[in-house]
Amino acid sequence: MKKSAILISLGLSVLAGASIAAEIADRPETLTLTNFQFGPQNRWAFSHMREVIPTAKIAKDDKQVLPLNRGAGYVDDLTISLHGQEQSIEEIVESQYIDGLLVLKDGHIVFEKYYGYLDESKPHLMNSVSKSVVGLVAGKLAEEKVIDLAKPVSSYLPELAKSGWGQYSLQVVLDMRDGSDYTELYPDFTTTFRLQDCAIGWTEADYCPENGPRGLRDFLPSIGRDESKAGKFSYRSGSTNVIGWVLERATGKPLAELISTYVWQPMGAEFDADITVDIGGAALADHGMSSTLRDLGRVGLLVLNDGSAFGKQVVPAEFIADLHAEPDVANRVATEESLPDYNPYYRSFWWGQGNAERDLTGLGIHGQVLRVAPEAGIVVVIFSTWPRADGDGENELWFQALGLADGLVEQFR
Repeated sequence: MKKSAILISLGLSVLAGASIAAEIADRPETLTLTNFQFGPQNRWAFSHMREVIPTAKIAKDDKQVLPLNRGAGYVDDLTISLHGQEQSIEEIVESQYIDGLLVLKDGHIVFEKYYGYLDESKPHLMNSVSKSVVGLVAGKLAEEKVIDLAKPVSSYLPELAKSGWGQYSLQVVLDMRDGSDYTELYPDFTTTFRLQDCAIGWTEADYCPENGPRGLRDFLPSIGRDESKAGKFSYRSGSTNVIGWVLERATGKPLAELISTYVWQPMGAEFDADITVDIGGAALADHGMSSTLRDLGRVGLLVLNDGSAFGKQVVPAEFIADLHAEPDVANRVATEESLPDYNPYYRSFWWGQGNAERDLTGLGIHGQVLRVAPEAGIVVVIFSTWPRADGDGENELWFQALGLADGLVEQFR
């Protein structure tokens, strides 16, 4: 090797080492397994999940990347109307604790900004937008007849026969209309959702049972029935973990590999994604995925384009059409917000906006949003780190985040 090449190689090694050292130096000294989900520690943690929790890689295809380039309508700054008030994007970013913001119009980037520790190559925790990706995998495997959405959970997982999910069809579980006694109230740390965190290794908080279940496969069978929930929508993250387990059992493959094979590679992801795993290696289907901002935008484009990418059908068009369709009454979502042209519903791990244009949303705690607006040809992606699951302690921020997505769709329509 020539001397110049050796010097260049050494220089790159030094730069790489300096970059790693800088990352370590940025890590909050107060970060623990108990507080990484909450502000201010979560701003670093959500962009560094591989350094906080064990993860499995969701591999990209090195030979096929869907290009995302700036379009003619690209802007570097903007002011939008948010709930009737004109605000600069920087004001909104600060008040909503935003880490990354991307708007795609007709497949081109028209707005893109990064804040905090995030940049275009770093994955960020998606939280429950993970559910929407898992839903797409289920749709594809159903088309291939690997699973039957009409069959009950117990036909795939005898371990759950006596649980609150056992008797319900996969489609009912995908719609969260099952009768499981899974509770999810984020400020209440006695609910099932928070106890699940203990089982999967996401917390070592003092509310964790001393001899509680270890791992999802141990935890999920412990969930009983609640007859009052059966047959109508009630949000419960455990249902996604049940579906993730079904997909693994039906295929004999880990969920990370299934997402890679059926979504990540064929849609043309630019970077590897990842998903957190528990002590037994089970993937957290309900809120464990991390991806870059642009790659989540590519998920949005996949749905926007009726499940196709590179001229090939990746997810069945019929499955995407069903997400947009007029829902059953049982899928309707009760809301305290009274807004014109807003009648939300839930279908196959996606939120339907219920507006005339049949927009769809993937939504996650701490401020993660994926909006797909087909008639406008727009995809909006928002990564955030709200200090609490539902806001900042003084305000719930769901309404503001959805309002921002609405405003960006209108801005670039």
